[in-house]
Amino acid sequence: MTRTHGFLIALALAVAVVAGMFAALRTTQLGSASRPQVSNAQVVHQTRVLNRAEAALRAQLKRKPPAVPALPAASPAAAAQTVIYRRPAPIVHVIHRHGGDGSSERDDRGGGLDD
Repeated sequence: MTRTHGFLIALALAVAVVAGMFAALRTTQLGSASRPQVSNAQVVHQTRVLNRAEAALRAQLKRKPPAVPALPAASPAAAAQTVIYRRPAPIVHVIHRHGGDGSSERDDRGGGLDD
């Protein structure tokens, strides 16, 4: 690699670093500018609401859950149901070959007995 190539690669990396830093700084500035301003009174009010909801949930946890209703008895017709499986018809592939019973093909390939 020549010095020119090295310089061009270093220059490209420097441009990429500067662009990345610019994007990161813009992102952090946008994040801080978009935060809503909340007063202390709003925070205190929301905290009270959440504390009341938490107390209600804790009270419900301490109470015994309601009884579960009994299941209806199974009907005899549902128990007598049977499953009948019918196999599909087989798929048959027929390959047609021309040339008689094929005994000449076996003889040509050496399928016969040797003496």
